[in-house]
Amino acid sequence: MNFETIVWKLYDIANWIMRLIYLNLLWIFFSLLGLGIFGVFPSTAAMFSISRKWLFRETDIPLTKTFFNYFKKNFIQMNKIGIAMIIIGIILYVDLKFFQASEHIISSILSYVMIFALIIYFASILYLFPIYVHFKFKTFEYIKQSIIASLGKPLITIMMFSASYLLYRLFIFLPIVLMFFVGSLSSIVTMWIAMRIFPTSDYLIDEK
Repeated sequence: MNFETIVWKLYDIANWIMRLIYLNLLWIFFSLLGLGIFGVFPSTAAMFSISRKWLFRETDIPLTKTFFNYFKKNFIQMNKIGIAMIIIGIILYVDLKFFQASEHIISSILSYVMIFALIIYFASILYLFPIYVHFKFKTFEYIKQSIIASLGKPLITIMMFSASYLLYRLFIFLPIVLMFFVGSLSSIVTMWIAMRIFPTSDYLIDEK
């Protein structure tokens, strides 16, 4: 490998780091623009849409304009899905605490059922955004498909959890560095893993 090749490799690495940082900043800005609770789901979907394009080698896109278009286009639908997921999470958590507070044997059994349900819930969140940006379904069908994927593809689910845990540990180890691209890096990794199970179908879409 000659010197020129090394320089171009370093340039590519630096370019990708800058892309990840800028995408992460867009994600944070548009999340705040939607007052947090109303911005985080459409902003995260927009981030995954960009990550999907990058994984399909579509890197020469106007990043800000493309992100904003995805954010605006998916704002209402993603907030419907997001509110539904928040409600489901609250119900599961309250049920878990209720059963754990009881010493009855049936309540103890049900508390383990709730723990399993919460694991599936968090797994479905990991699948939700990749499925949303890759397929075209009716609004709440995305939640159903995310649950089916988390249950039907246990090895991929384990890979997603493992990758999320490793990124979390890396963030704890290098918080100042990773805070600039932890969201965008997570979306790239999660999207790449999820695409291992995405077949070519009539529901596959090129623009979301």
